[in-house]
Amino acid sequence: MLDFYIKNATICTGRKETAQKGNVGIKDDRIVCIHYTDDDFIIPEANEIIEADGLLLTPGFIDPHASTGFGFFFPKAADHKLYQGITTEIFGNCGTSPAPIGKHLNKTMDRLSNEIGFPFEWRTTSEYFDQIKDNLQFNIATLVGHSTLRAGNMEDWHHLTPTQLEQMKTELAQAIDEGALGLSTGLIYAPGCFAEMDEIVELVKVVAQKGGVYASHIRNERDKVEEAVEEALSIGKKAGARVLISHVKAAEKENWGKMTKVLKQIEAFNSINELQAACDVYPYTAVSTKLRAFIPKPLLQDGIPAVAEKMKDPANVEAIAEWIRKKDYDLSRMLIISDDLKLYYNKTIAEIAKEYAITEAVAIARVLEASTETWVVYHCIDQADIDAAVMWSKAMICTDSWSYPINAPESIGQPHPRSYGAFTEYLERYVINEKMLGWEEAIHKITYLPAEFFQLKDRGLIEEGYFADLVLLDPNEVKANATYLAPRVLSSGVKHLWVNGGHIIQQGEMQDCSPGKVLTLNN
Repeated sequence: MLDFYIKNATICTGRKETAQKGNVGIKDDRIVCIHYTDDDFIIPEANEIIEADGLLLTPGFIDPHASTGFGFFFPKAADHKLYQGITTEIFGNCGTSPAPIGKHLNKTMDRLSNEIGFPFEWRTTSEYFDQIKDNLQFNIATLVGHSTLRAGNMEDWHHLTPTQLEQMKTELAQAIDEGALGLSTGLIYAPGCFAEMDEIVELVKVVAQKGGVYASHIRNERDKVEEAVEEALSIGKKAGARVLISHVKAAEKENWGKMTKVLKQIEAFNSINELQAACDVYPYTAVSTKLRAFIPKPLLQDGIPAVAEKMKDPANVEAIAEWIRKKDYDLSRMLIISDDLKLYYNKTIAEIAKEYAITEAVAIARVLEASTETWVVYHCIDQADIDAAVMWSKAMICTDSWSYPINAPESIGQPHPRSYGAFTEYLERYVINEKMLGWEEAIHKITYLPAEFFQLKDRGLIEEGYFADLVLLDPNEVKANATYLAPRVLSSGVKHLWVNGGHIIQQGEMQDCSPGKVLTLNN
């Protein structure tokens, strides 16, 4: 007897083939039968039969780019993802991962543990997995963060010794053996921004030997975006690894239109390399990151805790002013979203400068003096560039979500609306409203494409023998409800959702269960 039999659904398999009406049976954690309405078959017995006429049945969506993984110690950690149809999340991106934790990171982890409220009781990747594996609403996997390796093994971020590099390589190899999918870099963030290309190549060689992925928040997404993409592709070529360009974009007005060139760069790389490169993208024209990413990198070289004191030095403020002029930031479009900063919350940098009759550089300094962890939303991307990236054949959709502000006891900042709505926004814009994609291709880009790229075994397709990660949605009700000023609003449209056969959303209602699994490179 089956556990579930889904009848009369319009089935998108994940392969871009034409959707057909049919039935799908689930037993334990697997899809065990698929019957199309034109076939001859006998309806099997099932504990629960779900009538799905008018609904779309797809593989569970895969989010290839989330951040820390610190949120999974708390209840309802994945509600905002599940209501978008996401059944698998890959975190550890942009150079930051929950493990491995070297000795120089202990103080930082203790601080985060106290601020956010999670128990810090691990050092290695396997120990971290042991901490969360029984508390997962959906499937998770992680990359190893390059900045996490550096910060854990280096005191002086400017001078990497051969011994430190070997220790980083050893920790990376161990983490991948314990299940990590590869390495990520965040090359605009400290301490990753201080790394030379040769260092990264040596680390990615370790990843390549084990079949993993190299995912990069590249060194420059603005005036030197083409050079930064070329660096990432060169690292992949030299090391022999698959490359993922994270949340691809060409930010600031003077760079709008460069997306076509960037995609052609990746296509040219793929035309002569067996190991292919891809990208992920979120369907919004605003970035969300920490304000300190917009100050000169030398101000970060003594560590993040020292930044607040440096903001009191007029020479450093002048350096910020020069940096603003050089980068041509439009600070009327940069909004403070850290809601613990009562004086500055929901104001742009330009508005703060005007309110206090100070320069924009002084405004940035004052905000960072109040909190070096300040988060901002910055509208700096062209819609045409986002459309070009989304439509590219090897582009996956991502949330790029920072998980811990959403569900931790101590709220830290505000999420970007992509955390609650990236996938539904994608379907709403590109399939339902603009009709730039059909359902079949749109579903492929968020299911089988990432499953294949990350080599997630038996995921991403509606196929007999595959894991029963399934979404049953109403195509007339799919909607992203989160906005920039009200980002914590769940998406609409998902009626039923299964993770490994566990029926976690039933008739649009979240159930209290934990059917998720830890996915590893070797499983």
